[in-house]
Amino acid sequence: MRHSVLCFASLLASLPTSTHAATSQKPHIISILQDDLGYDDINLNTEWTKNISSLQNEGIQLTNHYTHWHCSPTRRSFLSGRLPIHHGEQLSGDTSDDIDVRMEWVSSKLKKQGYSTHWFGKWHTGFRSYKHLAISNGFDEAVGSFQTGGAYAGPSHSMRWENDHPLYKDSIFINKPASCIPSDDYEPSDPLGSTYHFYTGPGTETTTGMCDPATFHANSDMPWGVKMSSVAVVSAAECCGECTTAAGCTHWVYEPGKSMARTKNCHIKRNSGKKPDGPVEQKDGSTCGYNSNTPTPSPPSPSPSPPPAPPPAPSEAECSNEYSTDLWGQLAVDAVTKHTNVSQPLYIHLCFEAVHTPYDKAPGDPTGNTYVGMMWRADIYVGALVNQLKAKGWYDNTLIMYSPDNGGVGSGINYPLRGEKHSNWEGGLRTAAFVSGGLIPPSLRGTTNSINMHIVDWYATFAFLAGASTTDDPPTMPLPVDPSNPKLNIYGNSSFPPLDGRNVWPMLMSPSNYSIDSAHKYLVLSKEVVVAGKWKLLVSQPHFKSQNNGWKSREGVWRQPNTTETMPCMGQDVAPSKSSLPLPNGTVCLFDVRADPGEHWDVASSNSDVVTELYASLNNAILGQRDCSGWSGPVPGPYDPFRKRTGCSPPELMGVCNDACANAKWKAFDAKADGPICGVPGCV
Repeated sequence: MRHSVLCFASLLASLPTSTHAATSQKPHIISILQDDLGYDDINLNTEWTKNISSLQNEGIQLTNHYTHWHCSPTRRSFLSGRLPIHHGEQLSGDTSDDIDVRMEWVSSKLKKQGYSTHWFGKWHTGFRSYKHLAISNGFDEAVGSFQTGGAYAGPSHSMRWENDHPLYKDSIFINKPASCIPSDDYEPSDPLGSTYHFYTGPGTETTTGMCDPATFHANSDMPWGVKMSSVAVVSAAECCGECTTAAGCTHWVYEPGKSMARTKNCHIKRNSGKKPDGPVEQKDGSTCGYNSNTPTPSPPSPSPSPPPAPPPAPSEAECSNEYSTDLWGQLAVDAVTKHTNVSQPLYIHLCFEAVHTPYDKAPGDPTGNTYVGMMWRADIYVGALVNQLKAKGWYDNTLIMYSPDNGGVGSGINYPLRGEKHSNWEGGLRTAAFVSGGLIPPSLRGTTNSINMHIVDWYATFAFLAGASTTDDPPTMPLPVDPSNPKLNIYGNSSFPPLDGRNVWPMLMSPSNYSIDSAHKYLVLSKEVVVAGKWKLLVSQPHFKSQNNGWKSREGVWRQPNTTETMPCMGQDVAPSKSSLPLPNGTVCLFDVRADPGEHWDVASSNSDVVTELYASLNNAILGQRDCSGWSGPVPGPYDPFRKRTGCSPPELMGVCNDACANAKWKAFDAKADGPICGVPGCV
């Protein structure tokens, strides 16, 4: 069974935005996180990322935008406004207490300012208690996966949730899309190949392969025949392409006007051997055509054709098991479509699983490369989301922030940067981020901004745009750090780390008024890295796992360091449980990442004063770190007398932790289900 390419017009061909509807003065805000995307992947694949590329080219490219070197800390930083050193550098487990429940999420800030708030896609931030769920932190709607995502489609995906319950069946999928594609449609066989239909700009609709729009007809010409199947497409040319690759198809009928709802509007037909003699019923505006390989109808068959096989019974988890890019993307489009209150601003946090492993072939992938096809599929929904904003007249009042969650790995290309995900090299920490949308002034579109920024800064920036406070300080500030006592619990029972993020909107709007370190004089990226202006001090690589210390070319070929490029900071750090501080001075590297973004030349020996300054700053910051899962030893935070351990969140705020009751509740949804264990309704 096949599924068609769901191809939307690129942004250049989108609806005009001059008819700006009466909307709130507060902007609509869209944040998009792309998983594991390489620093150069968009630039290398513009043919298949037309919508993302258009947004990037029409916005402000952030050339020095940083995240953590792997995903969970980045995602927690975005939501909480705290750097990874203040909630831990570890991956979140399903029942981790990694974001202190006293911290206010950015979604809560926006919700209090009247926003309609939605989160779709990958979560992976830890959910020990009910208060860690998105719906407890300002999101009106949240559908996503607790972990990395697993298989993209079918029942083997990692656990998905909707709001307050595991999601394994469509019968409990409250806000499921109007139509979904059965997981059986995601078999990698029968790709569209040369019949892929795409748009290159206004008035330049083109096709590759065998379909010529000049040969298309009104529906009244060919409404007869046996319908073999129906698929969802967005153009007559794409429907024609479906017919040319479907065995036995002699002609097709396309009904326009349904593509945004993803209804099956392309009907693949087989000639029954006889045209009707009289008039036939047709639908206004429909288009049809013959199979391009058979310009005229096939002659009548000597005997009636056998009836087509009955369609398979619908799956009880058709939507719940849908290819994740399609599901998360369509939910985001639907959120715009269903939003009818023009005076209420909208916030959507869209977190694609793509292009994280496993490399599962995208439905209808025309690229010939599974990794690129996964990018292409996400790009389709980015375009659809923008088009729907424009259709509503809201795009002029919209800000879109796009960033990968860390550097690329596997098939990702981080050229010209060194290293990859899981490393402290620029290739693991610097991401291809940008801001775009109608809110960006015309004079700044197509520009770059080189101020050192971090994913943590969008908290304060979004809060500022929404009219909310840009701070989230604890009622009691932490104790001062004590270098003689690195394990000092400076937070105790009554404090937690204040906000680290900065409002970078003024720096985006008037970049010439700011220096590259205006947002952060010292930006601590991990336990082993601090960036200050043009300088980057690198102590070692993370203990987490071994890294590739070389450079990958744009052709995907790795080159390992030569003699002059072999440096002390290539080694891995000691286990966090052995030392909460960076390795002793003497193993560090110093790079001028403005002149040397590829980190080829260690200049520590000729800049000892800079090394001393940055090393002291890094050590001072790490003395105040907070690892809520105990990766670095005892957690500096409230003590739980019942479990006899410290944690980030006060136990009394998380509620009763009844593991047996909670697990029984979640497994009633499915034997594989999991969820919070503390503060669960009905479990006392």
